Amino acid sequence: MIPQNIKDLIRALITKTTSKKAIWEKTSRSNKFKLLFEKGVIKIDNWSDNDNLENVNFGIYNAFGDRIYNFCASEKDKEFNLLMELYDATRRAVNKVDETIIGLFDEVNSEKSIGNMKSKIQIF
Repeated sequence: MIPQNIKDLIRALITKTTSKKAIWEKTSRSNKFKLLFEKGVIKIDNWSDNDNLENVNFGIYNAFGDRIYNFCASEKDKEFNLLMELYDATRRAVNKVDETIIGLFDEVNSEKSIGNMKSKIQIF
């Protein structure tokens, strides 16, 4: 069970992230993100386990890199939705989902042709 002060922190992080006032970073894993503070680091990641249940892990690290708090929730846990809300907000922010959709919408609604074959984007 997540203590109330950590739940409050997570809700504040969701608010800060969705208002684009938190600068999350990618890590070496595509589904793990970190947020650097003067006093420590917060990390969050998401994966599916062997039973195909989705999981979210939330960790707090002090300024020395020691993990001082960690919580993992799967889809069947009651705290899963709160952690997944933070993870999804973080993923959207890091991957600039909203900005990309707005940009695509702007291009579609412009008078110019779309479908530039010389795009800088590489999708494999």
